[in-house]
Amino acid sequence: MKRSLFLSLLCLALAACGKQQHVPQSESATSGHFQLVADEVLKPAVDSLVAGFMQENPDVTISVKYTSATEAVRELLNHQARAILIDRGLTPIERGILAKDSIQLPAFKLALDGIGVLVSQKNPLDAIAKSDLVRIMSGKIANWSGLVRPVPDKANAGRKIAGEITVALPAYPSSIEFALDSILLADSGTTAAHVLRFSTSDSIIGYVRQNPNAIGFISSAWYHELTASNDTSVKALPVEPADLSSEGLIEPVLLNMAYVAEGLYPLATPVTAYSFDVPDTPPRGFLAYAATAHGQIVFKNFDVLPTTQPIRIVKSQ
Repeated sequence: MKRSLFLSLLCLALAACGKQQHVPQSESATSGHFQLVADEVLKPAVDSLVAGFMQENPDVTISVKYTSATEAVRELLNHQARAILIDRGLTPIERGILAKDSIQLPAFKLALDGIGVLVSQKNPLDAIAKSDLVRIMSGKIANWSGLVRPVPDKANAGRKIAGEITVALPAYPSSIEFALDSILLADSGTTAAHVLRFSTSDSIIGYVRQNPNAIGFISSAWYHELTASNDTSVKALPVEPADLSSEGLIEPVLLNMAYVAEGLYPLATPVTAYSFDVPDTPPRGFLAYAATAHGQIVFKNFDVLPTTQPIRIVKSQ
């Protein structure tokens, strides 16, 4: 089902990939206008990134269209978008389309995003095993009582949880779901859980807030917005990377930029931009800005790990 939908969304690109894009003669890297098509799961960071670039370059105007990563790629391949910024790399199907027509598409690797495992504050769970996430997403367990890491007994605190697990995800096909399938299901299957999909990340947050049986997945940028607003109605669960019976790290790892940098947090996905535009055009000027210190600090400010700026991790004594 998922592969056929990816193909149907991208099939129009086959005839369009080879077209040359018209670039206005009056443009430069710091003047002109274009529409950036961006992944909705990155919206808080992208809004700030675009605002920073336009503030530094007042002769550039950027409008932003937020959509799914797959729709963004489709628009780029059909030359309906001049630049896209998504929370993943290209899928094998997308790379195959480019390879079939021998088309080169530059990739701009800008950051590494952590995927937060979100539950209601009313959910007594204080951490979750990666193996449980595998079993949830594959549909092997559908009830909270089936977790390897049991739900703490907090009945005395008035917080009980029982019943079917509902997974809240961005609208299909999203970059987050693609990343979760790749990480948790190792490309051997697709999500088989009881899933509700939402068009915006704040809708996921709102649903999880009201439903203790729900588990949602959002980007670090959106979770940063929650913590910055002191919203305590939801929480991101630390993830235990290995089973208790396995060798290696068994302590739950918090969603934190430092743990993403060290490779300890197990749910991460690359933030990547693509453009067919030539240098000295506003899309390429924007992407160059996103890779500079000024652009990279924006990602850092939203707890998304920048790739071209060093992050100093200080070990506690």
